[in-house]
Amino acid sequence: MIICKYRYLALWAISFYLLIPFALTLSANNNLSHQDDDDLSRQAYAILRRNCFACHGAGKMSGLDLRTADSVRAGGDHGPVIVPSDADASRLYQYVSHKEKPTMPPGKKLSDADIETLRRWIEAGAPFDGFESQTSGAPGEKQNDELAKIPERPITPEERSFWAFRPPHRTNPPRLSDPAWNKNPIDAFLLAAMKDRGLKPSPKADRRVLIRRAYLDLLGLPPSPEEVEAFVKDSAPDAWERLIDKLLASPHYGERWARHWLDLVRYADSGGFEFDVDRPDAWRYRDYVIKSFNEDKPYDQFIREQLAGDEYAPDTQDAMIATGFLRLGPEGGGGGERGRQDALEDLIATTSLTFMGLTVACARCHDHKFDPIPQKDYYRMQAIFSSTRPAQFPLVGPDIVAAHRAETQRIDGLQRPLKKAKAELEAPYLKRLVEEAISRLPECLQVAWRTPPDKRTPGQRLNVRQIEKTLQDDPLSARIAEKDILAIMSEDDRRKHKELTDRIEALEKQKPEPYPTARAIGEGGPNARPTYFLHRGSVDAKGPEVKPGVLSVISETDYEFPAPPAGAKSSWRRRGLAEWLVSRQHPLTARVMVNRLWQHHFGEGIVRTPSNFGRLGELPSHPELLDWLAVEFIERRWSIKQMHRLMMTSQAYQMRSDDIPANMAIDLENRFFWRMPRMRLEAEIIRDQILAVAGNLDRTLGGPCVFPYIDPKLFQSSTKRTWPGKPDTDPSTWRRSIYVYSKRSIRYPLFETFDQPNLINSCERRNRSTIAPQALLLMNNNFIIMEANFFAERLRREVGEDVKAQVERAYRLALSRAPSEFERAKAMEFILTGQNGLAEFCQLLFNLNEFVYRQ
Repeated sequence: MIICKYRYLALWAISFYLLIPFALTLSANNNLSHQDDDDLSRQAYAILRRNCFACHGAGKMSGLDLRTADSVRAGGDHGPVIVPSDADASRLYQYVSHKEKPTMPPGKKLSDADIETLRRWIEAGAPFDGFESQTSGAPGEKQNDELAKIPERPITPEERSFWAFRPPHRTNPPRLSDPAWNKNPIDAFLLAAMKDRGLKPSPKADRRVLIRRAYLDLLGLPPSPEEVEAFVKDSAPDAWERLIDKLLASPHYGERWARHWLDLVRYADSGGFEFDVDRPDAWRYRDYVIKSFNEDKPYDQFIREQLAGDEYAPDTQDAMIATGFLRLGPEGGGGGERGRQDALEDLIATTSLTFMGLTVACARCHDHKFDPIPQKDYYRMQAIFSSTRPAQFPLVGPDIVAAHRAETQRIDGLQRPLKKAKAELEAPYLKRLVEEAISRLPECLQVAWRTPPDKRTPGQRLNVRQIEKTLQDDPLSARIAEKDILAIMSEDDRRKHKELTDRIEALEKQKPEPYPTARAIGEGGPNARPTYFLHRGSVDAKGPEVKPGVLSVISETDYEFPAPPAGAKSSWRRRGLAEWLVSRQHPLTARVMVNRLWQHHFGEGIVRTPSNFGRLGELPSHPELLDWLAVEFIERRWSIKQMHRLMMTSQAYQMRSDDIPANMAIDLENRFFWRMPRMRLEAEIIRDQILAVAGNLDRTLGGPCVFPYIDPKLFQSSTKRTWPGKPDTDPSTWRRSIYVYSKRSIRYPLFETFDQPNLINSCERRNRSTIAPQALLLMNNNFIIMEANFFAERLRREVGEDVKAQVERAYRLALSRAPSEFERAKAMEFILTGQNGLAEFCQLLFNLNEFVYRQ
C-alpha cells in the first residue's frame, strides 16, 4: 500500500488549478465588449490560419488542431494550450513568443504585432466567435463537410498488376542436363538461374555437417555422437530422407519452429509499458503453437483458429486458446479512445505483417504513401476487430465453473455484512483523514469542497470531482493506507477492526482455488460495435461509419462477409477475414509463409523483406520458384512439414557453405543461393545447445514458464519490476529456452546480448550482430562457467581420466565431429597445463564460432 503524505495531492491540486479548462473562466473577463471579442477572435484566427495550419490544420502533423473552437479547447497530446485570461500561463503564447521551447512556428518568429494580438485575444478570455463565423472561409461548415465524407483513393490497373497483388501462378520447372538437379523442382529453378549468371553450385556438404545442420534447423538441438555415426554409416539411398522424417516427427520440432512464430506475433508473458503486468497464463498460447507445429496443423486452419477460433469452434480448448493471438500485444500504454485506437493499430499491424507481409497500419492517418492501401481500407479492417473484447476461457467443464461460482458467491455473501461493518467502523476515521488532506489543499479547492453541492459553480463541481477521484475512489489501496486509519483508532475500535478482518480473511481462505483459464477473445453478440473513419487518425475528427472490408487492391469488388447465424455470440467478421486470407486466390498468404520457411532454411528469403511484399520491399530473386512453392503449399493442403521436407531434400539445401571466389565475384551476397550460408544461431538455441552438451537439458514439453537467475542489479532500480529467479544450480531452470519467462521490461541477459527481439514489435528476422559483449558473456557469465564445469564432469563420467578420449568426446558432443590432429594436440596440452584445464577447455568450445554458428 502507498501511504499518502498529501504533499503529492497538494502539488497536483496546484497544477490542476493552473490548468483549469478556460471555458470555466470566460465569465471573468467582462472588460471587452462582444464586438471587440469578435474582432480579436477573427484576427487571432487569421494569424493561426496563416502560420500554423500547415502542421495544426487539415493536414495535421501533430496532436494539436487549431482550426476550430472545439479542437483548440481539446488541446493536444500534452493537454490544454490556452489558459483563458492568462497569456503567460498559456503554452501557445509561450511558444509563439519564444519564451519557451519548442518555439513556434518552427524556423521563424511571428511579428511583434501578431504576437501582441494573440496575447490580447487570450487575455480577453480567448473568445471563439470569429472561429465559428468566418464569412468566405466558413471553417466550421467546411470542417463538417470534410468530416462527413470518406476520401476515395482509386486503385489503378497498374497498381493491381504489381507482382505481389497477382495470384501465384505455377510454371513448369526448367529441364536441365544434370539429372541430380532435376529430381526436385527447387533445384531446377535454382540451377537454371545460376547458369544464366555464370554461377556454379557448391559441392555437397560432408554428412557430419548435414546431420548437424538438419538437427539445428528442425530441432534447435545438436545430434548425439551416436546419432551422427549412425547416419554417417547409413549407406541406404534414402538415409537423408529418413533422417528428415525422423526429425519432423520429434516433439522438439514444435519447440524449435514455435520460436520463429512467436517472434512474428511479438509473444511475451507480460504487458509491457510502465507497469509491465504479468500474464501468468499466456504460456498456453505458446504451448498451442508448439502443439500445432508438432501435429502439422494445416496452415489455413492455424490462421482460422488464431483470428476467429471462437467463431469456428467456441467450445474447443485449442480454438479458444488460439484466439490469444489477438491479445498478445503490449497493453497499458494509455486509456480512453486514443488508447483503444493504438491497441487496434497494433493488432492490425501484426495481423497484416504476419499473414500478408504488408504494412497496412501505415494507412491509419492517411493513404499509404507507397502501397495502394487507402486510409479507408485501414478502417474497414479495423471494423473487423472493433467489437473484440478480452475473455478468460475456462479450461474445465461447465459443471465445475458453475460449482465454483456458487461456492464463491456463498462465501461472498457471508463476507458482505462483515465488510460493511468494517467500512462503517473505518468511516469516521477515514473522513477525518480526508478532511486533513483537504486542509492542505489551496484555499479555492477547500472552498469548492465545503460548498453545498447545489450551490457549486461549474468550476467547483469539476474541482470536487477531481478531489473525490484522487482521495476517495479507492482510498485504502491507493491514497490512504489502512495502517493510517488504524493508527488513529481507539483501542476498542482497533480490537473490533481486527476481529472483523480476521473473520473476513478466514472466509477468504475457504474460497475454492481458481480453475485454469486461457487468455482468449470474444464479442458481446452478433451486433458489431460501430467503427468510424477518423480523419488524420484523430479521435477528434470522427467521420462516417465504416463497414468491414478487406484490401481494395486485392479484392476489386466489395468482399461479402458471412452473416452470423441465429444465436451467434459474435459478428463473424473475423471469420470472414480468415476465409479471405486462406482463399486459393489470395496472392499473399501462401507466398509469405513459404518465403518465411525458405528464409529459415536458406538464411535469406526469396523475398529478402519477409514482412514487406509492398513496393518498398525487395523483389523476389526467383519469382517463378516462389509462385511454384506457394501453389505447391496450397495443393499439399497447407502442410508445413511437407514444405520442410521438400526444401531440405533439395540439392541446394545440402550444399557446402564454403566461399567460391569466382561465384563471389558475380554474386557476393549469395542472392542466387549457390551455397548454403553460415548462420549464427539464435540466443535461445545457443543456451539450449550449452545445456544439451553439458548433459543438463530438461526436455520436458510445455507447461508454465521458468525463471532462470538474473542479477537483481539489472532491475532493482524500479520497484515495479520483479523477477522471481532461481539460482543457476536449480535444475528446474534447465529447461529449453522457449519456456523462459518473457518479461518485456526484464530481458534475460544472454538472450538480449544475442539479439533477441524487443518483444514489442513483430520481428520477421532477427539481427545477427557480432559485438564484444557476446564474447565477454560467454567468457564470464556464471551460467556459462557452471555449465562448462558440468560438461567437464560429463566427460569424466563417460570416458574417465584419459585426456585424449576427453578431447575426442568433447568435440563430438559440441561440434559433431572429431578434432584434427592439431586441435587434439593443442587441446590436450591446454588441459594438462591448466589448473582447471578440462572445464576451461569445455568453456572454450562454447566460445567457438563453430559452436554458435550453423554451417
